[in-house]
Amino acid sequence: MKRVILLLLLFFINDVSAEQIKIYSLQECIDIALKNNPNLLASGEKVRESFFKIGQARSGYFPEISLNFSYQRNYQDIYYSKNYTAQIVLNQNLFDFGKTSTQVRLQKELYHATGWQDKQIKLQIVYNVKEAYFNVLKAKKQKQTAEEILKQAQKHLELAKGFYEVGLKPKIEVTKAEVEVSNAKLNLISAEKLLKQAFLNLKIAMGVIDIPDFDIKEEEYGIRKIDEKEALQSALEKNPELQSIKLNKQAAIFSESLVKKEFLPTVSGIGKYSYVGEDFPLQKGWSLLLQLNFPLFSGWSTTYKLKQAKAEVAYYSFKEESLKQQIILQIKNLFVQLKEASQKIDTLKTALRQAKENLDLAMARYEVGVGSSIEVVDAIVLYEQTNTQYWQAVYDYSVTYASIEKVMGM
Repeated sequence: MKRVILLLLLFFINDVSAEQIKIYSLQECIDIALKNNPNLLASGEKVRESFFKIGQARSGYFPEISLNFSYQRNYQDIYYSKNYTAQIVLNQNLFDFGKTSTQVRLQKELYHATGWQDKQIKLQIVYNVKEAYFNVLKAKKQKQTAEEILKQAQKHLELAKGFYEVGLKPKIEVTKAEVEVSNAKLNLISAEKLLKQAFLNLKIAMGVIDIPDFDIKEEEYGIRKIDEKEALQSALEKNPELQSIKLNKQAAIFSESLVKKEFLPTVSGIGKYSYVGEDFPLQKGWSLLLQLNFPLFSGWSTTYKLKQAKAEVAYYSFKEESLKQQIILQIKNLFVQLKEASQKIDTLKTALRQAKENLDLAMARYEVGVGSSIEVVDAIVLYEQTNTQYWQAVYDYSVTYASIEKVMGM
């Protein structure tokens, strides 16, 4: 009865533990990262800041209104005088040859550029999560392979001991099998360490390093068809970094135009309504002033600002062309890597099946006393190497495809 109760208790504990471990898909990991990654949250605030600057630029269309109060007391010889003043002042820009409208357009371009920069950060975060996620999958497969290799090595050791006890195999067969088991245990320890590090890197990519331990779903992978020319065209049209540079160049053009307008006059109107006097009640009055301000000399400040603006336009023009060339080169290299990884997967899939058949055959031959220990060890090593290469190729293909999507702005 006690044994039954103990078994039920252990079953209950294991069941509760299993429920506590959450399993996330790739999309769920991405969603968590987009909600919690501090870099993305900071980028969102930068976009908000840029949007508010548009409002600041638009303020040039509206009047400035101020309310002033003053009290003045004067002394001359033996006479004292005092003066109270209260006035409301309205200052309205009437005409500035498009300075305000150009400033608004400039800030709009910078706002859109900041939006593309925010998208670039999002794409980088998504890529980082994908890379870390696929690395966890690879580490899990390597751990599974290490566990399988350990089982095969232990089985080999048991057979070697059995043959030695009945005098069919020499002692050295047992010793070799024991070394093989020790090596398999060391490989499993390394695989477990790599898996823990892979999960830690995934948590960092998700921006939630303190999240409770979880597991991931094994995503179905497949060789996906993607056209290189279409990918290149999409990258040149939608790559966030390139679009951001284009908008910054347009903003620099508006900035140059804005500096040129500093050579032109501005027309403004000032209206005042005031109460003035030495004693209450104060006398009221009003005044209107139409003012033309024509800049004559600013110490060549405007001239140098114009040269700076022209240099900035040239900088973004060259930067745009350079980035286009980098994108073209990057897309071409990534497609070469994608094709290589795809071919490796096809080849290694066959090689892995053959290596497993070879291992099974070697173990079967050894069980009946026909095969040698060297044959078994070679088969185990071959299977382990082929399995590792296969999942490395799957990882390379998945990460390369993710890189193409990032460059395309997807």
